[in-house]
Amino acid sequence: MSAPVLLLDAAWRIDRVIDAEHACELLVMNRVVAASAEIATVMHSPSLTVEIPSVVARIGLLHPCELRPPAYSPRRVRLRDSHQCQFVIGGNPCSRRGDSVDHLMPRSLGGGDSWLNVVAACRAHNGAKSNRTLEQMHRIYGWTLKRDPFVPSRTALVAAGLRDRHPAWEPFLGAA
Repeated sequence: MSAPVLLLDAAWRIDRVIDAEHACELLVMNRVVAASAEIATVMHSPSLTVEIPSVVARIGLLHPCELRPPAYSPRRVRLRDSHQCQFVIGGNPCSRRGDSVDHLMPRSLGGGDSWLNVVAACRAHNGAKSNRTLEQMHRIYGWTLKRDPFVPSRTALVAAGLRDRHPAWEPFLGAA
């Protein structure tokens, strides 16, 4: 596998991770510029040698889709919440993995699939809450949340999902 390269959008926010071959193509076509001095790899052709930086940034205007919030999905909710159960029961935060998502206002009661109505939850708390609202669980059992749900930025979601973190990427990941 080729070296991973961090691709930034035209505003120098994280877009995604691409492979060195794709970065080379974008560099040769003058669609990106180097955003870090660290070289991920060097690619050669019979007539050309291209040093591929660890971080590249798009040239040009922002695409309208880059300005929209990311689309909701259960996987992205778990990323937003760092795969941690968001429930606090009787003042004790749950330390289990949030491997499911819970609707704070259950779908059976008219709640929808949206960033502001779902949180990552462990299967035990998701099952215990069942089709009750968070308000009902708070009133009866003292349930609260570690933090209120929010709509994350696309940059924050991409940064949260990165498995490999290279030193040259750190200045851009901190801005997420």
